[in-house]
Amino acid sequence: MGEGLPHACIAELQAENAMLRRENAALQSLKESLEESEERYRRLFEDDLTGDFVTSPDGRITACNPAFVRIFGFASVEDALNTDIRDLYLEPADRDRLLERLQREGKVENEGRARRRRDGSHIHVVENLVGRFDANGELIEIQGYTYDDSERKRAEDTLRESMERYQQALDNPLVGYAHCTIVTDASGKPVDFVYVEVNRAFEMFTGLTREDVLNRRVTEVLIPEEVDSLIAIYGKVALTGESTTFEYQLPSLSRWYEVTAFSSERGRITAFFTDITKRKRAEAALRESEERFRVVLESSLDVAYRRNLQADRYDYMSPVVREILGFTPDELAGMDLDEIMDRVHPEDRPVVEEELYRSVFRTRGFLAYRFRTKDGQYRWLEDHFTVIGDANGRPLFRSGIFRDITERKQTEEALQCHAAELARIHRDLETAHREANLYLDILTHDIGNTENVSNLYTELLIDTVEGEAVEYLANLKRSIAKSIEILGTVSKIRRIHAGSPPLRPTDLDAVIRAEIAHFPTFPIHYEGTAATVLADDLLSEVFTNLIGNAIKHGGPGVTISIQVAEDEEGFLRVTIADTGRGVPDDQKEEIFHRYEKKQRGVGEGLGLYLVQILIDRYGSRIWVEDRVPGHSEEGAAFSFLLREADT
Repeated sequence: MGEGLPHACIAELQAENAMLRRENAALQSLKESLEESEERYRRLFEDDLTGDFVTSPDGRITACNPAFVRIFGFASVEDALNTDIRDLYLEPADRDRLLERLQREGKVENEGRARRRRDGSHIHVVENLVGRFDANGELIEIQGYTYDDSERKRAEDTLRESMERYQQALDNPLVGYAHCTIVTDASGKPVDFVYVEVNRAFEMFTGLTREDVLNRRVTEVLIPEEVDSLIAIYGKVALTGESTTFEYQLPSLSRWYEVTAFSSERGRITAFFTDITKRKRAEAALRESEERFRVVLESSLDVAYRRNLQADRYDYMSPVVREILGFTPDELAGMDLDEIMDRVHPEDRPVVEEELYRSVFRTRGFLAYRFRTKDGQYRWLEDHFTVIGDANGRPLFRSGIFRDITERKQTEEALQCHAAELARIHRDLETAHREANLYLDILTHDIGNTENVSNLYTELLIDTVEGEAVEYLANLKRSIAKSIEILGTVSKIRRIHAGSPPLRPTDLDAVIRAEIAHFPTFPIHYEGTAATVLADDLLSEVFTNLIGNAIKHGGPGVTISIQVAEDEEGFLRVTIADTGRGVPDDQKEEIFHRYEKKQRGVGEGLGLYLVQILIDRYGSRIWVEDRVPGHSEEGAAFSFLLREADT
């Protein structure tokens, strides 16, 4: 019995020992598995492409991997540890709001936000965060991982900006937009295109609505012959991808367009265009104006030129210069200033040189000088020119127009000689005029005295004779009176032509009443006037002659009326009407010109001629009408205007 007990103990011990070895082996295996797991976790933590990190609630970074270091630009893991993560936020207050969310929700998933790197630059990251809490629910640690999303964010922003620009292009009221699909035939040749999209500016620039064009071929919308070239251009762009810019006219729309076309997808075309109709019309008008200007310059008898003062040569010279100077424009262009000046007449050269020098400072100049032509003759030239300089005042060009004034100069010389001759003739005429006036004064004075004496003897003889002699003496007396009247009228006309005193305010009523008093035996109706007119002391002659004519030609029983009334602004109308034989229509004009046309007897028409020149001298006019309109046989009405005097 005693010997068997140890064996039992030994067996138990061996069994226990075996169990311990198995447990130890199991523990060893577990340890190795744990170490391997920790190694894998460590490698995963360190090799992860995302930035893994752990922070305390107060923001201290307690753990991070190399990816985190790389993303935020730390020098090493050690550099990152114990750094306040708030330094990586653009706004530190964002950290406090994040902690509130973790406390409330426990985690934050796929949150995109902007962060600050170690060097201060900005990046965009996406974060996932999990909070660890104690038994009391207090946050004790934040675990998270982040990755740099900057490239995607930039691409997204770029795409958004591109879309915004694209939308702006679509909405731009100043730029037309059209997106089209090219239509080809069996051989692949572009034969048409279909409108897929257009903007409002397209409608405004073409006058076509979206409903008119969308999903329709251009040959259905516009005249096919007008869009053949446009189809070819769009087709080339859509099939080759080569963008282009060109100008295009659509006559049916009366428009010109500047078009930029490109293709981002084979078979499709995008076009932006602007309406340049006004510019094209302006260009056409400018070309037309320039062509007219060129034609005018080249057909003008004047020579237009421009001389380059820096190159010392003519840039332009009108072709007509050959007709004037004998030189072609090219021949003159090859002459330097000295050669040009050598052809200026020696007497004129100092003046020309001085004017060319002075014109540089005042920009404009004028010259008249003689120039030796190709055949050696001198021609007079009149030259108007302008000097054009740069911003610093340096003269660059002299542009001008010159003309041949040789004939004018010759005419001026002839006119000067003629003027001298006219001056001599004028002096001779003045002398003759003075002599004629002297003779006329002597004649009128002496003949007047003689006629007055003859008239006196005639009156004495009438009382001493009888029978036919009385009638003869009466006729003689009338002839002498007529002669005296003619001499008086001639003296008055001469006085008018010699220059009467200036016009002055004259009492019209007093003049009329004084003249009526000269004809006491004839009925003259006049109601009076308070008007004052501009005249002289010869105004009475107007009334004397007109009343006298009415009495002389009116016949027995004639009556006369005088009226004064307002007429044109500042004028009075005076009418002397009679009940006599009147003036036929065909004589109403010439009655005032009988004296000048010599359609008269001795002295006839001289009185009306005197009246007319007096009225002309007063700045007015005179005419004759029927006293009763349409019935010239019932008397005449002579009317004339007189200017009212300022009161």
